[in-house]
Amino acid sequence: MIKNKTTLATIAKHANVSIATVSRVLKKPNLTSPITQSKVFQAIEELHVDTCDKVNAHNTITNNKTILIIDNQLISHSLINYGIEQVLNATGYKIFYLRFPYSEDKDIQHLIRYATQNLFAGIIIINEAPYLTKLSQYMVCLPPVILVNHFHAEFNCVYFDHLIMAHQITKYLIEHAHHKIALLLGHPDKISSTHLLQGYKQALDRANLTIDTDYIIKDCFTYEHGQLAVKNLLSSNKPPTAIICADNINLSYLDEKYYNKQHYQLDYRAVLGALAQAHIHQSTAPTLVYISHSNQRHYNELDTLSRMYKPLYKMGQQAAALLSKKVKNNDSVTKHYHLLKAEAIFY
Repeated sequence: MIKNKTTLATIAKHANVSIATVSRVLKKPNLTSPITQSKVFQAIEELHVDTCDKVNAHNTITNNKTILIIDNQLISHSLINYGIEQVLNATGYKIFYLRFPYSEDKDIQHLIRYATQNLFAGIIIINEAPYLTKLSQYMVCLPPVILVNHFHAEFNCVYFDHLIMAHQITKYLIEHAHHKIALLLGHPDKISSTHLLQGYKQALDRANLTIDTDYIIKDCFTYEHGQLAVKNLLSSNKPPTAIICADNINLSYLDEKYYNKQHYQLDYRAVLGALAQAHIHQSTAPTLVYISHSNQRHYNELDTLSRMYKPLYKMGQQAAALLSKKVKNNDSVTKHYHLLKAEAIFY
């Protein structure tokens, strides 16, 4: 790892360019050619230099009406995207999508180079990504950035409170005489999953009900996962009377262990698998509750289930509106955190 004494001269020597050229690439990339930028950034990557203190503040004077959307969703082009596009198209912005492959810290240089060279008016990042903390160190040279469907203290955020959602669902089931409640989670390490689990446990604890770890099923993702989870739960010596099915909208395409799973394109695969297996156990069929992304009818059995509705389309609209406002006001400093409320649809 290069120590702090690394200077522009070191980068210049490695890239075989002048110190002035390195400075221009970092501070005024629009005045340098792509070939020159490639040489300098390649040197930075090879030397493992952290350049966050060597870049200029973002130039707010630009006529570029293009918004960069970094879409990290595993299930691509969700209702979030439609909400974003509706607002940006109506306000005259062009949209450019990017999927940013990332494996180590030095890869962030590719994104910084791309964003500064193209002078985007703003950036929207959908879902969690492993590079967010590193990217936050370069905020001074970036246009306004909005993080959607995830919370990070260093970014403007539009997100949901999964703890409250899980607490509300679990409390509803307890009030309807369910004391054995299972929870089907997706990726256990996601913040959304962590908060769902916390809300579920809090509701049980406040009702003086035992938290049974056998009722917490992780990595429930596909139709087959939902089917097998319910089969095992209902075949046990303590079958639950109710099951909460979490959603997978927070999964990222960088979550490699899920990427190759079949049938991940549909939001409700695990729920449908759970529902199909529940029908086999007619006499002991549990009450199913799931998290929905649309309040429109599905014209199938999902319409008969209680659910917590997350307005993803509205989330996209609010994120785009917030970004448009910040671009108009040249505001890339003030932080805004917008917490969206989910709607309970209980029967």
